[in-house]
Formats: sequence, C-alpha cells, structure tokens
Amino acid sequence: MKKIKIKLILTLLFTLIAYLSVNKQSFAIEKLTGAWFECEFSGKTSKPTDDCKMLDNDGFVFNNNIAMHISVVDSQETNCKKNKIGQCFHSELKYIKIRKGRQDKVNFKNGKLILSFLGCGQVFHLKDKVDYVEANPDKKKCFWAGKKVFYLKKYDGELIFQK
Repeated sequence: MKKIKIKLILTLLFTLIAYLSVNKQSFAIEKLTGAWFECEFSGKTSKPTDDCKMLDNDGFVFNNNIAMHISVVDSQETNCKKNKIGQCFHSELKYIKIRKGRQDKVNFKNGKLILSFLGCGQVFHLKDKVDYVEANPDKKKCFWAGKKVFYLKKYDGELIFQK
C-alpha cells in the first residue's frame, strides 16, 4: 500500500513537471536589470509573432531604480515593421552601438514596475513568459499611460555607447 502511494505521488509530480515544461507558463518577476528592448513584432496588446527574436531599436537600461532610455544607432536591419530600415535588430547580435537618452526613476515592488512621470506612478505587472517579459499596465492608469502591453526581452550582448 505504501509503495502504491509513493508511486502515485511520484507519477503526479512528474506529470506536473512535464506539463509546466511543455506549456509556456507565466511567472511574476521581481525586477528588470540590464538592457531591455520591446519585441519588434508585437502589437499594442498582442504577443510577439516571432518569440521576440527581433527587437525594436529603442530600449532601456535598468540599474539601481533608474531607467535610462537607449537607442540603437548602427542597425541596418531591413526586416522591421513597416519596412523601416534600422528600426529593429536581431536579439542574438554580439554587440550594438547605442546612444543614451533621458533617465527616469523607477521602482520594483512585488513583481511590479512603477514608472513615475509628471507626478503619477504607473504600475506595470511583470510576468516572465519564457521568451520575453510581459509588462501589463494596471487598470488604474495615469493620464499619460495608454492600454499598451509591453513585450520586452533582455539583450545580453555588449553595449557600445556612442556620443
């Protein structure tokens, strides 16, 4: 009887593990660090159609509760939305040349990113979707925030800062 219970428990455990590994589940994440770019082929509220292999040329570097806007300046990619040359790049590139933009304070709390701008803190719920992170705006919106869901991917290559 004991062997049957153990065998049943192990079978259920392995079934659960297999289910979770096959299905792309989402899990809350605590914070973003490093360089992150929006998935090029995602819509306003629709997931990326290419598992986020192509990234938009505008992104952010998150470090110590600061979000620094960055723009890729050396992309020659032609396979971007609306056929705009250089407006995206492959996520697998070993390095990209970037230009720094403005910096804003951000907070991370309980799996949420809070971006404060013009006196209002917009909350985005962060969920890890395996190939990218989904940043979904809270229902309570700042006057400057829209309904757009951001699908973001961390860029692990080298950042070369240009003036």
